Parts: sequence; structure tokens; C-alpha cells
Amino acid sequence: ARPDEIADPAGLVAELRPYQRRGVAWIQEMSALGFGGILADDMGLGKTIQVIALLLHRAEIGATTGPTLVVCPASVVSNWQREIERFAPSIRVRTYVGMERTLDDVAAGEVVVTTYGLARRDRESLATVGWGLVVADEAQHIKNPNSSTAKAMRQIPSTARLALTGTPVENRLTELWALLDWTTPGLLGSVDAFRRRVSIPIERDHDDEVTERFGRMIAPFLLRR
Repeated sequence: ARPDEIADPAGLVAELRPYQRRGVAWIQEMSALGFGGILADDMGLGKTIQVIALLLHRAEIGATTGPTLVVCPASVVSNWQREIERFAPSIRVRTYVGMERTLDDVAAGEVVVTTYGLARRDRESLATVGWGLVVADEAQHIKNPNSSTAKAMRQIPSTARLALTGTPVENRLTELWALLDWTTPGLLGSVDAFRRRVSIPIERDHDDEVTERFGRMIAPFLLRR
């Protein structure tokens, strides 16, 4: 494999496309550096399988990381469980939903899948686990930094954070600030400074120089195909 690609890990019951291998290599590099990132591939390009391949790759190279927490809309919880069981049968997965939900005996390589609603409600319990990676799927759910969901997600500590969304910006650049401030806290400074220095010059004044500078600055932290 080229340095910008990672070979398909042994336990993967699928064959990745070259751009997906590059995606896995990118997430691995960002998380190994302790940074987070936004995987913003368009819908249908297999963001889920890139995350699953990453987890297998980390197990294969013996990267000692804690368990993984996937937070997603309730409608896709069973989809995550199904895809992990299908493409990576060696990975233990549990859904943290319903009345019987428990975090007892969460193992290092295990994946726990829960909803944004439960991340809000149970954030104190979830914050007691030493997560190696927290994944926010359909991360537009945390695009408002003042929402209770975004605040709860900030309170769940993790070695690395990954946001998955096909729409990193829907209306305003401050949405992108909120995502990057979750994945890579402090990267873009305070939201007020960001508005003053970046979003107003770009959105109101159409300042090409600021646009280009901002694009260069966030390029390492955002992957979109």
C-alpha cells in the first residue's frame, strides 16, 4: 500500500476502495496524533466501513486504545450494529439503548453504540469510561455549540474524536466551527473570535484571501470526497 493508504486489515469481510483506504489512513494518522477530524464524504461513500476498518487496523497493529463510542441518531443504531457484525465479526459490539442498557465490563476493543438523546441523558455515566475514540455520526446534530447535545458531547472525554457528516456546513460557517471545536478543541479559538476573523469576512464581505487562508488552515482536519 502507498503511504497514504492502509492495506485492508485481516479481519475485514469486505474490500475497500482506494479512496476508503486513504480515508482510513487519514483517520488513523489524526487519531494517533491525538487530533480529531471530520470525515465529510458525501452520502453513500461508506463512512461507516472506513471507521470499522480503522478499528480493525488499530487492533491489528496493537494500538492500545480504549473502547469506541459511536453516537448516532436512534434510526441508525441497529445499522451500526449490523455493519460491525457483518464486516468485522471479531469486534465486540453492544448497543447502549433501552431500559437494560449497561456499561459494565466494557472491553478495550469493544464498540458501544448509543443515541444523541442518551448521550445527553447519561453523559455522566458515559464520561466514566476511558474511550479511545468517540465517533459522532450524522454530526450535524452537534452543529449548534449551545445545544444541550453539543454540550453533553463535550463532556465525554476521549483520546480522539471523529465527526462523520455529509453536510459539514448547512447554513453558516459557525456550524463548521462547532464541529471542529468538538473534534479538535481550541483549533479555531473562541466562537466570537471566529465570527470576527473568519465567518463575517467570508460570508458578508466575500473576502477571497480570508477564504483561502481558512481553507488551508482546516484542510488537514477535514476530509471530503
